[in-house]
Amino acid sequence: MFRNIVIAAGIITLALCVPLEAAQGAPGQGLEDVQVGEKDLQTRIALICNGACGLEKRGDGVFFLRGVTAEMSLDLSARSHNIDGFTMVPDAEGSLLNVASRRILEYANTKSCVISGRPATCVDLFYADAVAQQAALATPSLTPNAEAKSASERAAPKPAPKPSLRESEPERLSRFASLGPPERLAPPQPARLASLQPVQKPVETAKPVIREERPLPAPAPQKFDYAAQVEALLGKNLTPGYCASARATLQSDPWALGAMVDVGLCEAAAGKSETADATLARILEYTPDNYEAYIGRALIALEAGEKSVARRYFQNALDAPPPMEESTRIVEAMRSL
Repeated sequence: MFRNIVIAAGIITLALCVPLEAAQGAPGQGLEDVQVGEKDLQTRIALICNGACGLEKRGDGVFFLRGVTAEMSLDLSARSHNIDGFTMVPDAEGSLLNVASRRILEYANTKSCVISGRPATCVDLFYADAVAQQAALATPSLTPNAEAKSASERAAPKPAPKPSLRESEPERLSRFASLGPPERLAPPQPARLASLQPVQKPVETAKPVIREERPLPAPAPQKFDYAAQVEALLGKNLTPGYCASARATLQSDPWALGAMVDVGLCEAAAGKSETADATLARILEYTPDNYEAYIGRALIALEAGEKSVARRYFQNALDAPPPMEESTRIVEAMRSL
């Protein structure tokens, strides 16, 4: 069974989740986690198994995972500069891992590695620089009968053949061993604005006006709108019909965790903060990476005036991690604290 898959690297974080029970193997063996890291023209795919994780290179971006039957398809076209994604399909005595590259693949190998203190098998992929690709396309290929060709044939562009994979690591990529294992990044820091110099304006002298001093009325306290905050961060409109549907779903299926999250949010919006916090905490006991439950608890703490607690729950939600759009909203909420 898979846990939530984290796609990350030292400078680029790719957030992604895969459905549970996506990979199974022989008794005592299975694929537990997949992590992907990317740095410049280098991409690493780390496979973490609960037993021996034997991986063999079969061809251009094709690898064979022996002893584990897995089926998945991951689209990374919006997250990665080097690959569009990869697929894993069952094959005889294992599964085939097929990486869809966006650049020319110069070199690929497999090796043992350590991810978060656990033994794993890593696929290291090295890609050609875009400038080198353009130079290869611009260089004409010389043939013995080049002079016999017509002018139109010589003027036609000739695509450069795709280079074959090298058996040894190129010298310019010898420093790839220093690339650390994938790890999660801290949320982006708020941008710092340059200090502005105040504009000095001439002060006009005016005759003082004698007025009777009266105390200013105290501003009316603004009520915290929990439902509006949930809609802004999660895009959920907690209408009475929406909440009633969530309660009915949870009553018919006690393991409907998505409906349980909605019930907790509806309880908090109705003013039942303690009951809602207990419901959301119970969800996190089953799914520790449920970012919606963390956001619900953060808003409860924010409504109670506990900004430090709310900031910690927001950070837990970012570590889950959520989709990119929700991540941006959470960072903006943390900036306003």
